[in-house]
Amino acid sequence: MSYAIIRNANYKKDNLAGLYKHNERKNTNYSNKDINKTNSVKNYSIKQCNTTYSKAISELIEANNLKCRITSYTNLACEFIITSDKKFFEKIGEEETKRYFQTAYNFVVNYKNLGEQYILSAKVHLDESTPHLHLVFVPVIQTKDKKRKSY
Repeated sequence: MSYAIIRNANYKKDNLAGLYKHNERKNTNYSNKDINKTNSVKNYSIKQCNTTYSKAISELIEANNLKCRITSYTNLACEFIITSDKKFFEKIGEEETKRYFQTAYNFVVNYKNLGEQYILSAKVHLDESTPHLHLVFVPVIQTKDKKRKSY
């Protein structure tokens, strides 16, 4: 019997460069021996980040006039890794695998009104033993101040 998996990880400013390099396959060497670099051309983006995650977050904060206080312990990004077991993907084939990850992406976009604007990147990795989606987003909380003004 197959199963779905979603794992969440939080990232602070100092971890964003490494996360970006891993997800976009910018590194030359990987400690993960499951990665087959010759198959990296099969990886694809559901949502492409055209800059580093740090820069994309800065641009997002400015463009949306987000009020925040960033410290060394602030979680600036979260990453969902969404997958299933290897046999599941082998059984459903390439087209259904694409649909699986697109459906997962759409679910996250709509969950609690997260919104696509706060998703930095959604990258499907097919160069490892089991296909999976790395979905990186900025955890934005909409709230009101004491005068009931939204920010």
